[in-house]
Amino acid sequence: MIIITASLVISLGASLTTTAQAKTYKTPSWGHWDSRTVTYSMSGSSKSYKKSWKTAIKRWNKTKIVHLKAAKAGHKADIALQSSAKLDTDGEKLYTGFTNYSFYRHTSALSEIVSAKSTLNRDLLTDYHYTKKQRANVATHELGHALGLSHSKDKKSVMYAKNRYKTIDHQDKKALTKAYANV
Repeated sequence: MIIITASLVISLGASLTTTAQAKTYKTPSWGHWDSRTVTYSMSGSSKSYKKSWKTAIKRWNKTKIVHLKAAKAGHKADIALQSSAKLDTDGEKLYTGFTNYSFYRHTSALSEIVSAKSTLNRDLLTDYHYTKKQRANVATHELGHALGLSHSKDKKSVMYAKNRYKTIDHQDKKALTKAYANV
């Protein structure tokens, strides 16, 4: 069995939303955990960023598709949630959030996630004046990656790569439901 390690990021960018969108895109999923109950741990001393992660956790739990719960002391969490003063950049791209993970490839459609770490970039979120709500949206996006969702082409989706204005929508819930259908 091969363990694959990969990363997903959210790019910094403001996007204008229009009132009418010609096409609704499906949010893609690439994997899932072996259980609908997924544990997490938070590190760092920033109360503000812990609050962003807690908001994201509540949002995904509200879908009732997965159950995110804090790891008990002494146990390793499935997902590590953190913030960092800086994130490495890829050329000219700036990342407000970053998620890396390891997974087992079972089929070409879905993989089993075995570990994930999501990070919020404090410097960029501050420098570009992200509000508390927008920071929570970025945290929700990154946690979506850690749960197995990919970037969406739909600007209304929390999984849209350059979106800081939206939260979980219908397509995101459908993708998560599909990813965890057999779990």
